[in-house]
Amino acid sequence: MGRLSKWLMLLLPALLAWAVYAPAAGYGFVNYDDNRYFTENPHVLGGLTWENVRWAFGIHGPSMWIPLTWLSHQAMVSVFGTDAGPQHVLNLLLHAANAVLLGNWLRRSTGRAGLSLGVALVFAAHPLHAESVAWITERKDVLAVLFCLLALHFHERRTRGGGFASYAGMLVCHALAVMAKPLAVTLPCAMLLWEIWPLSGRILLRSAAEKLPLLALSAVASWLTVLCQQSIGAIGSGAEYPVGGRMANALVAYVTYLRRLFVPDDLAVYYPYPDRIPAAEWMGALILLGAVAFAAWRLRKEVPAVLVGWLWFLGTLVPMIGFVQAGGAAMADRYAYFPFIGLYIAVAWFLDAVAKRHPELGPAIAGTAGAGVIAFAVAGRKQVGVWENSITLMRHAVEVTERNHLAHNNLGLALEETGNREAARHHYVTALAARPDYSEALNNLGVLEARESRIVPALDHLEAAVRSEPSHAVAWHNLGKVRLQGGNVDGAREAFRTSIRLAPEFPPPRYDLALLEIGLGRMEEARKLLEELVRLAPAYADAWTNLGFVEDKLGDEEKARRAYRRASELGSPTAARNLEILDHGE
Repeated sequence: MGRLSKWLMLLLPALLAWAVYAPAAGYGFVNYDDNRYFTENPHVLGGLTWENVRWAFGIHGPSMWIPLTWLSHQAMVSVFGTDAGPQHVLNLLLHAANAVLLGNWLRRSTGRAGLSLGVALVFAAHPLHAESVAWITERKDVLAVLFCLLALHFHERRTRGGGFASYAGMLVCHALAVMAKPLAVTLPCAMLLWEIWPLSGRILLRSAAEKLPLLALSAVASWLTVLCQQSIGAIGSGAEYPVGGRMANALVAYVTYLRRLFVPDDLAVYYPYPDRIPAAEWMGALILLGAVAFAAWRLRKEVPAVLVGWLWFLGTLVPMIGFVQAGGAAMADRYAYFPFIGLYIAVAWFLDAVAKRHPELGPAIAGTAGAGVIAFAVAGRKQVGVWENSITLMRHAVEVTERNHLAHNNLGLALEETGNREAARHHYVTALAARPDYSEALNNLGVLEARESRIVPALDHLEAAVRSEPSHAVAWHNLGKVRLQGGNVDGAREAFRTSIRLAPEFPPPRYDLALLEIGLGRMEEARKLLEELVRLAPAYADAWTNLGFVEDKLGDEEKARRAYRRASELGSPTAARNLEILDHGE
């Protein structure tokens, strides 16, 4: 390959990725998980500190064990601050790098520069990847796949006779990949497939044995992820998601992914889990998947890439297809980011085989492939626009899905932030019509009613929220505030304490309970609460201000000065005035 061709391999996928996804660099955060991963996460907002690094490796929510992803967010905050723009830009750069790495790895493995470039271009532009690239929460996708592809580069070198350095690189990159997101746990199996084709034509015993440490890393990452998800109650029970229903949903999801490979016209941020899948639907999906598998098997000698790509797709999706149901989604676009590489390879090499067998069709196939890349780029650019803000994102989800309780709820939240309370109420009610026990919508509707001083309906909704989800710390906190608003002091104290017990690092209930105790003249109780609060949230200016007030009331002026001084440093004008009064009083 000439130098110009190599530069094209490097530049074209990266340029296309940037051209398609560039608008995301100017977007903000969205109200689905960005709060838990970033805007309301003190361990991310605090930047890269030893305490936050230790937290990154711990067993906790909001989802899975992803220490490397947490470290990337923390490092970005330390360097660029808490704005969304730099976070989006890093996601874009990682996706562009992935497109380049994919093309280069395929070229090195297969020797087919043109086909490799085509696969890289489709990967760069496909609209199904908008979720992984344009959503800050999904940094874990683009970061994990970066290290997966680096591991595959080292694997290719090792298989072709590379030494210990190649093996060490493969092992380290795999470890980093599973630390970014456990989607990489199936990577050792993908490597074995790649040895069947195109690397060696068979799996050698030595090569299989070398994958055992990688499989051990995958097992540990899987176990840690299960622990994280169990800690927040994210894994669905057998009663909630029966095994038969999971199998049926998995079959239908596989076929839906296949359709969206070619016709990605109904993409959404959230797909509700179906109440029931008709037998005809899942049986039809099973027949279609069986037919594709049979065709791939028949082509195994003539076009082995088809079978390898098909097995890559099926296998790498297993951790995310819902056999172990985590969360309430039936499927997700982001799950396709790594598995679709197998489908891209299978389709590209199949079309190439057809063109070789029927040379007269070659120009038509090449033209169709080129038009397909352009169509994907146009559709990808349009899909990126959906992620501009929470309103555009959730409104689009409402339009392309049915009975989407999460999309209606989050659209209501976004509209309420603009001051449109009636529209927000409509969407909360619509969310509850789709799922009557949905605690998020019950909580949000309760808060909305309280803001309009409708205490009785507010209490009804919030009490229903905590009945539906007893571990909902935010709903308990809001229930405490509304109970206090209605004059039920003891009930408010109970709700605040429950919220603190459920989420010890969540500052608002501890702060509101302290204010309640101050109002009742219980200064010792308030002092304990505020001292713990400023330990957990050292930058909480109002907590320091009130701690100064409490210390002053308890007669310890020196401690009051220290608290006021700290609050003043954090920007509290009230604390500055109180400190001046104390000093003037001397």
